[in-house]
Amino acid sequence: MEAGAQGLSGRTRPGEAWRRAGWIVAAWAGSRLALSFIGWAASLRIPGGRPAQPWPMSQAPLLFTMWDRYDAQWYLEIARYGYSGFPVRSHYSPEAFFPLYPLLIGVGERLTGVDGAVVGVLLSNLFLLLGLVLLERLVERRFGPRVARRAVLLLLLFPTAFYFSAIYTEALFLFASVAAFWAAERERWTWAGLAGAAAALTRNLGALLLLPLAWLAWERYGAVGPAVRRAAPLLLIPLAFAAWAVFLWQSTGDPLRFLHAESGWNRHLSPPWAGLATAFQRVVTPPPPSRWPAGVYVSAWRPQFAPLYSTIDGLAAAGGLLLALLGRRWGQPWPWVAWALLGLLIPMSAPTLHSMTPLASMSRYVVVLFPLMVTLAQAAERRPWLETALLAGLPLVQAFFFTLFTTWNWIA
Repeated sequence: MEAGAQGLSGRTRPGEAWRRAGWIVAAWAGSRLALSFIGWAASLRIPGGRPAQPWPMSQAPLLFTMWDRYDAQWYLEIARYGYSGFPVRSHYSPEAFFPLYPLLIGVGERLTGVDGAVVGVLLSNLFLLLGLVLLERLVERRFGPRVARRAVLLLLLFPTAFYFSAIYTEALFLFASVAAFWAAERERWTWAGLAGAAAALTRNLGALLLLPLAWLAWERYGAVGPAVRRAAPLLLIPLAFAAWAVFLWQSTGDPLRFLHAESGWNRHLSPPWAGLATAFQRVVTPPPPSRWPAGVYVSAWRPQFAPLYSTIDGLAAAGGLLLALLGRRWGQPWPWVAWALLGLLIPMSAPTLHSMTPLASMSRYVVVLFPLMVTLAQAAERRPWLETALLAGLPLVQAFFFTLFTTWNWIA
C-alpha cells in the first residue's frame, strides 16, 4: 500500500482527499454530460418504441425522463403505490424488485414534492459518486493509485455504465457493496453490516455479501471464534433479508415471492452452463430473413436479433468469468474473487432459456461487480496497447447502447 498521501495514522490528509474526489467528480461529470447529449439527440431524432408498461410516463424534462426506461417504470410505480396498489396488474409481479431503492425515491418525492423521476436520477448519481470515491480508496489500499484510478475510469466507460445514472438499482448496489468491503477491510464491522444490509434490500445478490465479508473476517482474525465475535454486525445482512421475506409473507403469503416472481420474466433455475450453451447456439444459428420498411421502428424482441443479443450477453458472462479468474492470478484476494463469481453464477443459474437472449441483462449485471473492473485496470496497466483500446472502444459501445436504451430498444 502506498502511503505518500497519508499521515502516520493511515488517514488521508484533507487537501489530498478533496483533490482525489475532484478528479472523480470531473470524470463523472464529463461522462454524464456526454451521455445526456447522446440521449437528448437520440430521443429527438431516432424513431423509438413505446413504454414497456402501460403506466403514465413522467412529465419531467427530457434530461431526466431519458433515464426512465423499462425497469425504471417499475421502481417509480412501487415508489408511488407500494407493492399492492398498482393500477394495472399483469403476469409480472412487482415483488421481483427489492424495496430499498423505490423506498428512497418515494421518501424523496414526498419530502420535496419533486417528481419521482427527477428524484430517482439524482439519487442514482449521488450513489454513483459515493461508490466511485470508495472504490478508488478500496483498490488503492491493495494495488496502488494507478490501478485504482484506472478501475474508476474503466467502470465509468464500461458499455453498460449508463445504468448507474438511470432509475435503476445499479448505483445504489455498487455503493453498498463497495462500502461493505471498504469497511470490512478496515475492521469497521458495524458499517460493513449496515452497508451489506442495504445491499440485501437492494438486490437479491446482496444477501450473499455475508459470505465474502465473513471470509475477510476469518482471514483477518485467523480463527472462527474471534471472527464471529468481532464481525458479529455482519448478521445485519441476513436479518435485513429476512425482514424482506417476512414482509412478503405477510403481504402475499409467500416469503420467497421475490424469487417466484422471476418466472414472469421467464427465468427458471438451470445449471449455470446452460445459458452459455444456449447463447452460443443462438449466435451460430442463422436468423430468419427479415423485411422491414425503412424508417419503421422494429422491436428488439424479434428472432432476427437473437444472435446480436446472445452475443452481447454471452460475452459478458464468459468475459466476466475470465476476468474473475485473472483477478485472482494477479493478486486479488479470494473474497473479492468469490464476490465476482457469485455475481456471475447466480444470474447464470436463472437464465431466460426460451427468450431471445438466454442470459438476459448479463451485460448489466457484470458492471456492478467491482473486482471485474479492477481486473480490467490491472490488464490495462500490464498492456499499454490494451489500455488504449479500452479507452477508445468502451465509450463508443456505451454510446451505442445508450442510444438503444433511450429510444426504447432493449439492451440489458
